[in-house]
Amino acid sequence: MTGASHASLPGAAFYAGIVLATALPGLYVLVLRGDPEKAWARLRALMAAALAAGALMAAGGGGVDPLAAAMVGPALGLVYLAISWRLGRRTLGSLVYRVGGRLYRVFLLSSGLPTAFTVAALGRIYVSRGLYERLRPEEAGAVVAHEAGHLEALRPLPPLVLAGLVALLASWLVAAAMRLAGAGPLGAAEAAAMLLAAGLAWVSFSWAWEHLADIYSLRAAGAWSISALYRMTGALPEEPVVARAYLDALLGLRPRRGPGVVFLVNPHPRPGHRLYLMERLAWLGRGLL
Repeated sequence: MTGASHASLPGAAFYAGIVLATALPGLYVLVLRGDPEKAWARLRALMAAALAAGALMAAGGGGVDPLAAAMVGPALGLVYLAISWRLGRRTLGSLVYRVGGRLYRVFLLSSGLPTAFTVAALGRIYVSRGLYERLRPEEAGAVVAHEAGHLEALRPLPPLVLAGLVALLASWLVAAAMRLAGAGPLGAAEAAAMLLAAGLAWVSFSWAWEHLADIYSLRAAGAWSISALYRMTGALPEEPVVARAYLDALLGLRPRRGPGVVFLVNPHPRPGHRLYLMERLAWLGRGLL
């Protein structure tokens, strides 16, 4: 970029996006330590702010890349076809749960490890055989409610639309980083800062999403949701602090092994932070049976 382009509005948007993204882990702590009755709305606002930060950085880094936009749909389709094929080979069957007045089909995986996850873009919930062996039926039901909460937290936005939006933003950010990196040392530094800030935004987005699923599970399954998280993690409630949140956010950018793949998505907040918010809500009687 030239000096003139840095002085223009897109440049201002770029730096505004970096500042917003960098602030998100700190804002996350404020939300958790604030009024628990307002946590649902504030966590959704945090997710929206993370997407806004990505959009600002993409726009300020050179605007929309038509080629990147055109590739998102086919690429996303191939990724989810691969995921469906891989998980389909490990699926034993399916169960049906009623959560919050809605019916959910839950796919049972053959793994003996206690795990559960949602492929949001497909609207599918997966639970392993090992989870049912480890937890009480009521606790397993609470885990299913948590996974359903990932889908409910997005309403009225269809999950597939959100997945496409996130993929589109990611492709624009990568394209912008490549343009900036080719503009000399300053551009390379800007590209590195943008990618780091985008990572912090994604971690904050994922943390907020996880807490929303916890709140939904607490409302649907009551105290069993807290019991299930205790038994799955062995954690104790832990009040979040800003410095630790930033360190956790940076550590959340590391590759992790998921169900058959190494991936960089959906980092989870500390179990202690999840229990901290859930127990504060429970003391208010929110969702307890």
